Amino acid sequence: MAKTVTKSNITKKTSTVPKQTQESPVEWTHQLAFWGLAILLFLPPYFRGLFFQPEQERALIFAGVVFWLAWLWKWSKRDNNFLSHPLDYFTLALPAVYLVSAFQAVAYGVAVNEIVKTTLYFITFWLVSRLVINAKDVTSILHAVYFSAIGVALAGLATATGIIFIKDGFLDGRIYSTLQYPNALAGYLAAVLFIGLYLWRKPGLEIPAASGNGMEVAWSKGNWSQYLYATGNFLLFTVLLGTRSNGGLLVFGIVLLIFIIGLPRGSRIPMIIHFTLFSPPSLLAAIMFLNAATGGHQGIAWLWIAVGLALVWAGQTLYHLAERKGLLTWIATHKTVLLAALLLVVTAGCIFTGFYINTHSDTAKNIIEDLRLRNASERFYFFQDAMKMFQERPVLGWGGGGWEAAYRSYQSYLYNSNQVHGYYFQVMVETGVLGILVVLGIWGSFLHLTHRLYHGAKDNAPRQILVLTITSAAVMLGLHAVIDFDLSLSAITLVLWMMFGLTVSPALSGKKQDARKGKKYVPANNTVLAGASVAALVIMAFAGCLAWSNYKAAEAGKSLQKQDGNKAVAYMEEAIAYNPVNYSYYSNLSRIYQQQGKTDEAIAQLEQAINLNRYNPALYTDLANLYFNSQNYDEAVLNAERSIALAPFQIQWYEVLSRIYFLGGYMELIDDKKDLAKDNFVKAIGLPELIKSRVNTLSDQEKRLWKDAPMLSATPAISLNVGSSLYLMGMWPEAETYLQAAMQDDNNKGEAAVWLSVLKDKQGKAQEARDLLEQAKELSPQIANGYESLKNLEILE
Repeated sequence: MAKTVTKSNITKKTSTVPKQTQESPVEWTHQLAFWGLAILLFLPPYFRGLFFQPEQERALIFAGVVFWLAWLWKWSKRDNNFLSHPLDYFTLALPAVYLVSAFQAVAYGVAVNEIVKTTLYFITFWLVSRLVINAKDVTSILHAVYFSAIGVALAGLATATGIIFIKDGFLDGRIYSTLQYPNALAGYLAAVLFIGLYLWRKPGLEIPAASGNGMEVAWSKGNWSQYLYATGNFLLFTVLLGTRSNGGLLVFGIVLLIFIIGLPRGSRIPMIIHFTLFSPPSLLAAIMFLNAATGGHQGIAWLWIAVGLALVWAGQTLYHLAERKGLLTWIATHKTVLLAALLLVVTAGCIFTGFYINTHSDTAKNIIEDLRLRNASERFYFFQDAMKMFQERPVLGWGGGGWEAAYRSYQSYLYNSNQVHGYYFQVMVETGVLGILVVLGIWGSFLHLTHRLYHGAKDNAPRQILVLTITSAAVMLGLHAVIDFDLSLSAITLVLWMMFGLTVSPALSGKKQDARKGKKYVPANNTVLAGASVAALVIMAFAGCLAWSNYKAAEAGKSLQKQDGNKAVAYMEEAIAYNPVNYSYYSNLSRIYQQQGKTDEAIAQLEQAINLNRYNPALYTDLANLYFNSQNYDEAVLNAERSIALAPFQIQWYEVLSRIYFLGGYMELIDDKKDLAKDNFVKAIGLPELIKSRVNTLSDQEKRLWKDAPMLSATPAISLNVGSSLYLMGMWPEAETYLQAAMQDDNNKGEAAVWLSVLKDKQGKAQEARDLLEQAKELSPQIANGYESLKNLEILE
């Protein structure tokens, strides 16, 4: 009998099908977004650590695309949540604080760059916290970071032996690799090494133990992967040692001890054995590799890597044998005796170290002194100077890049460091109290959450070790950032923000992904998708404009090389249109106008550059020269003096100021403005005393630390201008002393010889005057041609 089809049946069927179709999330969007995130974490170390602006902008554009794909996936499964955990709000607050501080920044262009970076960090955190939904995703994302770091380690070894070329990849017997900074490389590799330790242990946790205590693991297909991770860990630790970073190794040792203590029962001994098996071969390989590579013996260098690797594989084989024979169980039951033996070894090592220090006191003293002065004292002064800046602007700071822009006005002695070498001090300088509170909030939320997750997984050893690994890697980066600028390299900061994101991800937090499963049909919220799409477009447009402006500025440089000034101007104006806060664009445009003889336009552009970067002494010096060329001597002097005030320990600004003082006085003297001329000459003559007074402010320790340039003193260029001024003021014995000093420098010898010749002629020493003039004609014929006019200048009394 045929079944009767009723209206109610039809209604029921037609209402069921759409529900199933529309509630099914578009899984391919999750896969695209997830692997896009993996790429975002894998590639940055190979682009100079994402330290420079162009690479950061391109990364943000890519992150914007992945962000939109993630929202498309969330929209398809009716998940409209954007922020939920306190960590979400704190990580979003960081770019918000940088945005607010940018409105009163001292260097607007650099402040915008910091907004780019912190936005990239938040997006990465948010993507990890939403896209990592199960254990498989966790493993995949950790592998992306792990294999990326192994590639960085191999690149460091390869560039040290000349196989590939990386600019500044290997210097002074230290491995810099793609990050181009050894201390940051050390911190990065040390953090990833904790991931490697977890991945090595993971197969042993997944295989049922023969004795039931998680330590005796039968041979299985999972064991081969431990050889892979042992190899990777060996490479990571070898290159970590090859960075020769004292601070990196110190922090790693502290965090490693905490990591081992925190391991659950059954994993502590295997992890200690594993580290013991690969660390001595790494030390041997690192020492011998660096010696061979520095000596140009590339083949021997790689041979030592092979030797170390063979030792690691042999050790891994012995480890598996020990597992099968039950040796690990024996070690666990006799750990007290073994710890006592280890203590004896450590004690013997301490005794040997003490004996070595006593018998090699000079060497030990030099090592300790070097470590103390260069690593501790320098950092102390960086932090001290950062606090000076913080106290001046405590609420919102100096804006992103504030330290880089203004530190020379506050430094205690001359050092060159665009970074504070301490992330938290740098945040204080750039964003004030608000910024450091946000950073502390991030760490507080993270550590509170990991503490809860760790203790909540007491009955789940694999999960507990995972939480411990994430915490240790993050703490490694966070602690090392106290004493160095690791987190100024965005590639490293992305790894840290990934760790933050993992703790709030569904894979670890236990948040349900299908909260609406089994409930009534919920229509898709198109408004949310539209809002997310607009946000993604704004992010990509923002980064795209900055990237396009960089491209146009580069094109302007190419046009200048082709002697096409008009096209260079057009390109630079377009660059300014897309990024109107980058001071360097205005400065470069000013130089182009100057080459074209358009002095007024050049001055206008340079003044605009100064408005965007008010603490840059080079800009004031350039402006001083422009004003001098336009015969506005008062403005020239004011701007040159401003350079000295902004950077009192840089001698080049004194040289420029001395020149402007002298030439200004010279031109006023020619115009018969004797009083104005005398004022300028007196100021020039007073510069050596001003320099001495600056040096007298330095303590003995600050003088010892002064190593980036010769100690501040009157250079031959300054001596030339001082000596010439002294001559015109009638102070001839003093003038001769300074002019003789200027003769010691080839760049100033010709002009100094002319003035000495004039001086000798005035003193009635005709032969000496002729000899000096002949020298001047060979060295500076153009200046020597004005000899007669210089002789006729009136001497001021």
